[in-house]
Amino acid sequence: MESTQSLLGLILLTALAWLFSEDRRQADLRLIATGLGLQLLLALLLLKLPLFKTLFLSLNHAILALQTATEAGTSFVFGYLGGADLPFSESTPGSSFILAFKALPLILVMSALSALLFYWRLLPLLVRGFSWLLQQSLNIGGALGLGAAANIFVGMVEAPLLVHPYLNQMTRSELFSLMTLGMATIAGTVMVLYAALLGPVLPDAMGHILTASVISAPAAIMVARLMVPETGESTAGQLVLPQQAESSMDAVTKGTIDGLRLLAHIIALLAQAVDGAFG
Repeated sequence: MESTQSLLGLILLTALAWLFSEDRRQADLRLIATGLGLQLLLALLLLKLPLFKTLFLSLNHAILALQTATEAGTSFVFGYLGGADLPFSESTPGSSFILAFKALPLILVMSALSALLFYWRLLPLLVRGFSWLLQQSLNIGGALGLGAAANIFVGMVEAPLLVHPYLNQMTRSELFSLMTLGMATIAGTVMVLYAALLGPVLPDAMGHILTASVISAPAAIMVARLMVPETGESTAGQLVLPQQAESSMDAVTKGTIDGLRLLAHIIALLAQAVDGAFG
């Protein structure tokens, strides 16, 4: 039943994208077939191969380690607000949990870690590899391929910065695809946060979220290209690294500062959203 529901969802969403297309006659059947096929292939690889199951299990252990390390830091800085022992008895279970001090600081850790991996050239290697896969399979330009791959690992705010020299050259279809990718994938900084929050109730939470984000990349390109078909020349491009740090410690420092901005934005938007919903 669940498989049938998923298959119907794929067909329906693809049909809706074609229905709302700016030019239905430009619909590329090869793109649809490749996009759907790549999603299924990635799903089979990520969900069925023992290698990836082991990898996801390791990632879940890594999430727990990051949580523990983050809680140690927040406990040291914020005391019982950040997870240290309470100096009083808790009358209502869970009432001492404060999202801003206990869960969200994980964003700082992930932002610093991402900056460090960029400095060590590990994250750019992953971005280039996935970019090549998307370019070859979906016949897209280098600029969009890099933007798509970057969205999976760094998020919709940072990803366009990696291809910013090419933004003014990209076609309308490519820009629409880049924006769609940003909405479809999950930034690495908050991916870990989601996995940490869902871990107690969803086994292998990180594996599920990462798989969904990776599969969403070709899906987003397919949907975007159906809605705004490409009529011009694809934009070539190479990965442009952000401002480089001088050392590993400098990378961690800059990553933490960037994460602090993101953390402040998330807290402010959450407060505003809740206020708007219940105010």
